[in-house]
Amino acid sequence: MKDAHEVLKYISFDVEKFKERSLIICGHSMGGAIASKLVTNIAKFAEDAELYKKIKSVFVIDVVEGSAIEALPLMEQIVRNRPPCFNSL
Repeated sequence: MKDAHEVLKYISFDVEKFKERSLIICGHSMGGAIASKLVTNIAKFAEDAELYKKIKSVFVIDVVEGSAIEALPLMEQIVRNRPPCFNSL
C-alpha cells in the first residue's frame, strides 16, 4: 500500500502533465480493499491534504468491503512472504 501511496503522490505532484488533474482510484477484489484502505489512510494525515483533495472518486469492484478490509492484513502478509527474486522469468 505504501507503494500505491508513493505512486499517487508522484503522479499528482511530480509529473508535470498530471499536476492539475484529479484522481479516480479503482480497485478490483483485493485491489479494491487496498484502494479503500489507501484512501482512508490518505484522509487521516494532514500532510496528505492536497493529495486527498485531488481524489474525486473511489471505485471498488467485486469485493465485499467489510470482509475484504478484514482480510487485508492476511493479504499483506502473503505479499510480504513472496520470494525476493526468482531463478527465471
